[in-house]
Amino acid sequence: MSLHHTPRGRPSPIPGVRRPSRVSRWRRLGRGLARGARRALSAYALRSRTIVCREGLYYVVLAAFVFAGALLGDVNLLMILAGMLIGPLWLSWRLVGRTLRGLEVVRQVPQGVCAGDPLAVKIELRNTRRRLGSWAVVVEEGIRRDGPVRGADGNVLRPAVLFSYVPAGESRQRSYRGRLVKRGRYRFEVPAVSTRFPFGLLRRTVRIGAPGVLIVHPRLGRLTREWRNRQHEWFEGTHRREIRHGRASGDFYGVRPWRSGDSRRLIHWRSSARRGTLVVRQFEQHRNRDLAVLVDLWQPDDPRPEHLETVELAVSFAATVVADACRRGGGDLWMGTSETGSEDVSGPASPLVMQDVMDHLAVAEASSADRLLELIERALAAVEPGTEIVLVTTRAIDLTDAERFPALARDPVRRSAAQTVRVVDVADPLLSDYFQPED
Repeated sequence: MSLHHTPRGRPSPIPGVRRPSRVSRWRRLGRGLARGARRALSAYALRSRTIVCREGLYYVVLAAFVFAGALLGDVNLLMILAGMLIGPLWLSWRLVGRTLRGLEVVRQVPQGVCAGDPLAVKIELRNTRRRLGSWAVVVEEGIRRDGPVRGADGNVLRPAVLFSYVPAGESRQRSYRGRLVKRGRYRFEVPAVSTRFPFGLLRRTVRIGAPGVLIVHPRLGRLTREWRNRQHEWFEGTHRREIRHGRASGDFYGVRPWRSGDSRRLIHWRSSARRGTLVVRQFEQHRNRDLAVLVDLWQPDDPRPEHLETVELAVSFAATVVADACRRGGGDLWMGTSETGSEDVSGPASPLVMQDVMDHLAVAEASSADRLLELIERALAAVEPGTEIVLVTTRAIDLTDAERFPALARDPVRRSAAQTVRVVDVADPLLSDYFQPED
């Protein structure tokens, strides 16, 4: 096998392929190192940067003017003065960097915040150095709400706190307060820690800490006495129907004399033989206080402000109904929304389930797609018979309409269950008889 030679006289085992020279290999290595350095510098610039403040810019112009005059006029005193002016600038550059070394930021965000409630966020600044304290440190937050962004910085809140002095090896806490008027998921950016100590000529900023997430729950309102009366009437009517159908459930606690109409299955034969007369068993009735809340968030393709307000009112009303049921307890709770891909929440009415429901309602979004029938079918398949079903919707709904809901009209069982659904149209002015939103 003949060997081909490169111009430098080194053999190449593959015909037609030139072996790269040592110069080209070093050139590629240099380009790779340069790219890595640029990436490292860009990442460092995003994490840390030092800029000249406005006062520092004036100071630099003055020092440059004095230095130029000393050079042009060959004046030694001006040269000494220029050196004295450059000294504080160099000292500022050194101290702004050392002040921020070894700092740690810890954020404490409260849980269970509703829209419009006062919000207090604690910021803890720790100085892990052993000798040098940190003066005049500012910690700035960036809070952005998930959703459509209007403008370059329209949805970003930037609160800031000032730490006058943090001794070495110690920590200090500060807090800022505010209100988040919209429900949803808010994301906290990595805190920006900056200082202009000691002279205010330069400002150094570093990113320290970790991002965070805060879920702002819907604002709760107040259910009126009329709503509770209607709920009690529905519950009592359901209970009477259960008794009329002869449902015996609960704990056995005694017997009573047999009456006309009692089922033979309830006769306690041993006690009847001992007493010489028919007696029937008695059970402690456990009333079914289960609740299912269906939230239909529909809005047009091009919603107007009143449509957006109706959606928020529906979410607030549904959250209030769920919160009231979880505070009373004594039953199971099921909640579902018409949002695509949303998960249903179910379980015993308790603070834990209430937290899950509030988290789902906080990020629920309205759409123009009609998924009401799918939501009703999911609810009827998931809940037990006798469960109180409340449909909260943003539009007028008639579940007995066979043209709109043919699947319910064809199935007698589903049609009978759909007739017991309590439909609440939040766009109806009569909603004020049942619900009062908080101001």
